[in-house]
Amino acid sequence: MIQINNLSFSFAAAEIFSDLNFSVSRGEILSIIGPNGCGKSTLLRLLRGSLKIQTGEVLWEKTPVEKIPPREMARRVAVVPQSTTIPFPYKVRELVAMGRYPHRKNLLSFQDKSDLYAIEQALVMTDILPLAERPVTQLSGGELQRVLLARALAQNSSVLFLDEATSHLDIDHRLELTELLVRLNREQQTTIVQISHDLDLAAAISQRILLLTEHGKIAEIGIPKKVMTAANLQRIFRVDVKVNSNPFTGTPQIVPLINCSAHQLNGLKIHLICGGGSGKTLLRRLHLTQAETTAGPLNQGDSDEAVATTLNIPVAQEVPFNPFSESTLLKAKKLIDQTGVLVITTQWWGEGNLPCLDLAEKAIRQGIAVYLLAQQREQDFTEGKAWGKIQQLQQQGAKTIRNEEHLFEELAQQLIV
Repeated sequence: MIQINNLSFSFAAAEIFSDLNFSVSRGEILSIIGPNGCGKSTLLRLLRGSLKIQTGEVLWEKTPVEKIPPREMARRVAVVPQSTTIPFPYKVRELVAMGRYPHRKNLLSFQDKSDLYAIEQALVMTDILPLAERPVTQLSGGELQRVLLARALAQNSSVLFLDEATSHLDIDHRLELTELLVRLNREQQTTIVQISHDLDLAAAISQRILLLTEHGKIAEIGIPKKVMTAANLQRIFRVDVKVNSNPFTGTPQIVPLINCSAHQLNGLKIHLICGGGSGKTLLRRLHLTQAETTAGPLNQGDSDEAVATTLNIPVAQEVPFNPFSESTLLKAKKLIDQTGVLVITTQWWGEGNLPCLDLAEKAIRQGIAVYLLAQQREQDFTEGKAWGKIQQLQQQGAKTIRNEEHLFEELAQQLIV
């Protein structure tokens, strides 16, 4: 029904997607999951044509999305946004009625019987009929979210896009609306594409799951049991989970393995080689543990550099968008020489940051403990040179760590030693 071919998209200099290829079948529920910032909402906008495609194509029944007029697209697909602000005090019924606009001959035409029936049915199905005459500006976030879903249902479209539509709802309405989606899919063959952070519910109702990496690439797509594995979820979300089988539905059930122990690393001297946001969380967490932290080399303006500077963490800085110079690498080496632990969180390797791995090799020779956090071969863009150096570091004693929780356990051991 919807075919995505070689789709790429960027905002300014930031690439969101690169060569996405997948399809949405008629009458299926497809859930899109992935970490924050991976482009899930942007993808929905591209699929319905509200963002202009830069490279590749999105086809609706073999018709390019850009050739489908907006009014026709509104008849085909209804959208429930992630969140929105309604500044004007429309009554709930009036806002739901806006879902009927695509079916009217013009905006000034009166509602007919089919419009009135669709509006009333949407109010009932989302349990907001008692709110029908209330201004939307007086609603809670959860109530407003149900109104937005009702507006989408009133469109009577064959396709429904939902962007975290249940995120503001309490548990009873979340389950009710999830059951409603399943009924729409089974009884009316409504095609549903939803973005969800509720992994259990996504697994329970979806025919397929699309799992995106933090850089907008397809990590996996397929049935929930194929996609929702502990290895996949750990790799993408960097948390340890246990995946059980739901005893009632047989679908995957995700149980986070949470370490509730508090970490205190007072006095432990740690240096981070990071960049591109790979070290933001760890820099904040190390700051809270009162570890003596340094970082770099980092380009000025890098998100990791901004976090480190705000937290008064010493950084070996390079000018923006430049490879690391010899003088900057020397500054970084001097910071590393004063520490007992070096942690590498960098996720993407190019010629510009390749010398950082040489700094790690020198650190090992000096007896400094080196940890490699979640390194992957496919993130090497140096024709194998970076991955070769990483393997050499491992042979020399560098430890590969799966996630930050395991890293903190290792760092705690450093204090004991």
